[in-house]
Amino acid sequence: MNLQIKLEQSEEIQKFLCILNLGMLDSLLEGALTFEDAYVYLYRPYVSQLLEQNEANKAIIELFEECCMLEDIRDIAPEKLNDAIKLKKKETLDLLKTISSTAQSMYWLNSFDE
Repeated sequence: MNLQIKLEQSEEIQKFLCILNLGMLDSLLEGALTFEDAYVYLYRPYVSQLLEQNEANKAIIELFEECCMLEDIRDIAPEKLNDAIKLKKKETLDLLKTISSTAQSMYWLNSFDE
């Protein structure tokens, strides 16, 4: 199986990453994924760099930088981790609401049903 996701517009990249981040945060909160998994999948400095290169909203860039630090919170102050994850979920939802929609809806996955 080969799955390809092709996004070219900055708004669509930001929207996709915010939606993906919500799932990642829920998975961490519920223990379905480890922080090691989260690092491999999403919480790497590369994501912030990608957003910056695509002229993303500064708040979204900062959000992903901060999500990369959740593992540090787990290690330093584990009693604050759940609250930190919930805060990042709220911030992600708030940012997602601010991203404008493109003129025409786009397929995020291979155009398998066109």
